[in-house]
Amino acid sequence: MTQKDFLQSAADEARKAARSAREFAGILDEYAKFIVQPNSRQRADDVYQSAMNKLKIVNDGLGVCQKWGNEARNAPAPEPAKAVKTEISQKQDPAAKTPLSSYRPVHKRRPR
Repeated sequence: MTQKDFLQSAADEARKAARSAREFAGILDEYAKFIVQPNSRQRADDVYQSAMNKLKIVNDGLGVCQKWGNEARNAPAPEPAKAVKTEISQKQDPAAKTPLSSYRPVHKRRPR
């Protein structure tokens, strides 16, 4: 894989981690609602467990991002494109340009 491929993979993983982090935030908000209600203690515990599972996904995603980033640093950099040299064999006189054509488009008249 090239450096660009590794960086693209890292970016994809970062997006996945960001998506999971937003979901994690929503779960934490739900947990905050249940934790203050005495009758919803079991539900709060379930939501807490869900939040911890989502946090694990976020951490794993960040670890993968770091791995791909390190791989990109160690991958060979893409070779710069070779410059194409063009040489002009003769200098053209600016006055000796190609003559303009006398072509003019014909506009068709609409029938009345």
